[in-house]
Amino acid sequence: MRADHAVMFCLVLFCIFRIVTEWLYENSVQNLAIVSIICGFVILVVLILKRTKLKNLPFIIPFFMYASYIGGSLAVDSFKYVYDVYMIVLALGVAYLSIKDYLAFVAVTQFINLLLSIFILPSHIPATESVWVHFALACSVSIVLFVVMHYAVSRSNEIDSAFASFGALMKITPSVLILVDDSNKIKYLSLSVRKVLNISEPDDFVGRNFLELFCEDNVKELFIDMAKKRSFYESYLKVTVGEQVKTFDVFADKMSEDANSGMFFMLNDVSEIMRLKELAEHDSLMDSLIQIPNRRSFDKQIVQEWNRALRDKVNLSFLMIDIDYFKNYNDTFGHRQGDELLRTAGKIFKKSLKRSTDFIARIGGEEFAVLLYATNSYQANVIAERVRKSVEEEEVLTSNGEKTKFTISIGVVTLIPHVGLEYSCIIEEADKAMYNAKQNGRNRVWVADSV
Repeated sequence: MRADHAVMFCLVLFCIFRIVTEWLYENSVQNLAIVSIICGFVILVVLILKRTKLKNLPFIIPFFMYASYIGGSLAVDSFKYVYDVYMIVLALGVAYLSIKDYLAFVAVTQFINLLLSIFILPSHIPATESVWVHFALACSVSIVLFVVMHYAVSRSNEIDSAFASFGALMKITPSVLILVDDSNKIKYLSLSVRKVLNISEPDDFVGRNFLELFCEDNVKELFIDMAKKRSFYESYLKVTVGEQVKTFDVFADKMSEDANSGMFFMLNDVSEIMRLKELAEHDSLMDSLIQIPNRRSFDKQIVQEWNRALRDKVNLSFLMIDIDYFKNYNDTFGHRQGDELLRTAGKIFKKSLKRSTDFIARIGGEEFAVLLYATNSYQANVIAERVRKSVEEEEVLTSNGEKTKFTISIGVVTLIPHVGLEYSCIIEEADKAMYNAKQNGRNRVWVADSV
C-alpha cells in the first residue's frame, strides 16, 4: 500500500511537471494538449489497475509511469527528460519492488531503450551526441542502483524486522523496560508498566525524567545513584506500587561504551517468586508436627545469638528440655497419642516464653531447646521453673477420653560469650545439667555451674 501511494504520487507529479515544462519551453497548444491527454490517460489506466488489485501492481505502476513519459516525448518530438525520469523510476523500483519484479522491469525498459536508441533517438538528438552513450548510461545506472539500493533496503528490512520483533516481545513480556537518554529522559517505556507499575498511559511519560515513575525517596535515590555511576547494577529492590509492596529484580547498564550514553533499566516483578521462596524457607525451618522452629533453624539461631551476645557482652542463657518417660508413653498409648503430647508440650513452651527475643526449637524426638538473650542465671531459672510447672499442671486427653499427665526435665546454663569460647560448649553443659536433673528424680530444673 505504501509503495502504491508513493509511485502514484510520483506519477501524478511527473505528469504535471511534463505538462508545465511543455507549456513553458515549447509554448505549443497542440503539443500541450497531446501531452495532457496522454498523461491523463495513463493516470486513468493506473487508477483502474489499482481498483482491480492485480498481483503485479507494484511492477505495472512504475512501468506505466515510464511508458507515459516515453509516449509524451514521442508525441511532442522531445526526449529531454526521458532518462532523468527513468533514473527516478529505477530508484523507486529498487525501493518498492521485489527483486524478481525489479529485474523484469529493468529488462523490459532496457529493451525499449535499446529500440529507441536504434530506431528513434538518432533522428531526434544532435549528431554530436551518441545514442549508445545514453543507453549505456541508463543500463549502468540501473545495475548500480540495484546493487546499492538493494543492499540498503535489505539492511533496512532487517532492522525493521528486528524492531518489529522487539516491539512484539515488549507487548507480551511481563518485564518493565525503560530506556533513557544521557539526561535521564525516557526514550522508551514498555507497555508492561500498565500492569506492573499501575501506569495507565505509558506514552505520557516519554520525554520526562524516569524518576517520575517512582514515588518513594529511597527508591529514587538508588536510581539516581545508578544513573550517576552509569555502570552495571543488579539487585533486588522493594517498591511500593499503590498500596502493595512489590519485589523487583533490577538490572541496569549503559547502552554503549560511552560513559555519557543513555541507560536501560529492566525490572522483573519477582514478588510471587520471593513469597514462595520465603514460604519454602520458612517451612524448611519449621517442625511440621509442632509448628515451632526445628533443629536446622536452631543451628542458625544459636550462631546469631552467640555472636550478638559476644558483641554486646551480655548473658546468654540456654535451656535443654527433655520429656520424661516419653518412650514409655509412646509404647503405652501409641505414636499418634505421642504426637499429641508433643504438640501440647510445644504450645506450653511457646506460651510460657513472654519476650519476643526468646527462641524455642525442637532439636530431637522429645528434646527442646530454648535460647534466652540478655538473661542472667536467676532469670533463666525462674523461666525454666515456670515452664516445668505449666507442663506438670497440664492434662492430655487420649482418644478414649482418658486423662494423662507428663513431666519434663530441664538443664540450664548461663554465660557471657568471649573470644576463644565456642557456642558448642553451652549446648554440652546444658545437656549435662539436663542429665543431672533426670538422675536426681526427673521433673526438675538443674542449673549448671558457671562455665
